[in-house]
Amino acid sequence: MKKLILIITLCLAVSGTAQNTNYSVFSYTYFIPKVTLNDNTASLQQSIYPQLYKNRSVNGDIQWVKENNSLLAEYWSLQGDTILHILTEMSGIEWIEPQFDIYAVRYFPTIGSAQPLIIPIGGINDNVKIEAVPDFDKQRLLLIYQLSKRMLKQVYEPQETNLYTITNHPLMRETPYRFDNLAMLLALNTAYSVLGVDTTADIYNSRFWKNKFPGRKIFEEYFENSWILSPDKPLAEWIADEPSFSKLVSATRPPRKINQDDNREKKYVEDIPLKGMFGFTVKHNSAYQLVVTKIDMYRLGYACGLREDDIIKRADGKIVKNQKSLVEALLAKIDEGGAVLEIVRNSEALDIIIQPLDINYLSDEYYFDEYNQSDSVYFDTLPPDTSGY
Repeated sequence: MKKLILIITLCLAVSGTAQNTNYSVFSYTYFIPKVTLNDNTASLQQSIYPQLYKNRSVNGDIQWVKENNSLLAEYWSLQGDTILHILTEMSGIEWIEPQFDIYAVRYFPTIGSAQPLIIPIGGINDNVKIEAVPDFDKQRLLLIYQLSKRMLKQVYEPQETNLYTITNHPLMRETPYRFDNLAMLLALNTAYSVLGVDTTADIYNSRFWKNKFPGRKIFEEYFENSWILSPDKPLAEWIADEPSFSKLVSATRPPRKINQDDNREKKYVEDIPLKGMFGFTVKHNSAYQLVVTKIDMYRLGYACGLREDDIIKRADGKIVKNQKSLVEALLAKIDEGGAVLEIVRNSEALDIIIQPLDINYLSDEYYFDEYNQSDSVYFDTLPPDTSGY
């Protein structure tokens, strides 16, 4: 009886949140993989936190997962195939994998992983603190977001024979400001059709997603209302149409760690304070424009793409008159994902996002450059786990 009540409750919840959904625009004719929610993840959980489970029962934690993932399991049972179909048609990419599992664990270091596809049920454990996972509504978007990443990764499957033109596109490089933004765009457009526009917007604007989506500023500036996805023009087509040296590609270029064998001495840059986040100075030129005169290549301004002789026109849409007002404008937005600097470089108008770089997997030293396709910034290589406990 309890299970019957749960299913009825979930069906009512799904129908209520999907009042504004639209399924009729999709053909549902493409292949979709068999995807199973797998909570037999004891060895996987232990491999993620070997120190934690020296003195703690991993079996107890997986039993907790089994007792607390019923809403997610029932939701996937009801909506899983629909989500997979819509992801296919909104992305313009076909599923290559015949099957894979969604691994439910109690703890994970981040909000989840796409390959293997891992969803934390209990908390985000970074070995310092444990942060509670979001409620069920937000968890649904989290699942669709990880599936969107998995969908985009299909273009790299060895069985893929269509030779997608997007495979080597700069925007497909796995960084928070490129690949993650593409995945979020695909996830939101899929969620609009499954959860409804209003519900999806509420989830996306929640505190959880504001804190856990570092590419938000760039996403809203360049993708959210500019790339409109549909089965007639899916994401793959938008990517293929974007020139590799476009303004968007330039603005989303990722910071990169300096090579560890780089022994060049870090020199003090005259006229730039030894302390300070941004590391550059500006002066007025003869036309009373703010020009970058000195810049420290080991600080935030350089890492985000600013260069000496750049002419700064606006900061976050506002004209700045001097260095003080410029720094104040940057500081006002740095904790909200960053500020957009409108600059002119060699007579070309560009946008530079001065954004925080305090992301866990990046070190303190950066320079602004491209990196090899083989570079990875994601903990997405955990071994699949199908064992019980």
